[in-house]
Amino acid sequence: MIRADRELLAELMSVNDAVPAITLAMLDGTFSRRQHAEFGARLVALGNALCARGRQQPTVVVDGTVA
Repeated sequence: MIRADRELLAELMSVNDAVPAITLAMLDGTFSRRQHAEFGARLVALGNALCARGRQQPTVVVDGTVA
């Protein structure tokens, strides 16, 4: 696994680990607009990075289907 993939997976794990506390903060009303914006930006950046990495992967066709 290349370094960029490890870093991407580490950020994905970090975001995933943050979700329970963020969810509770959202539910009890203690999650500020600034925190919403920052976490949203983090999710968007991660999604863009995952999409970009996916586009770099070669497409493999096996038995007429894309794998």
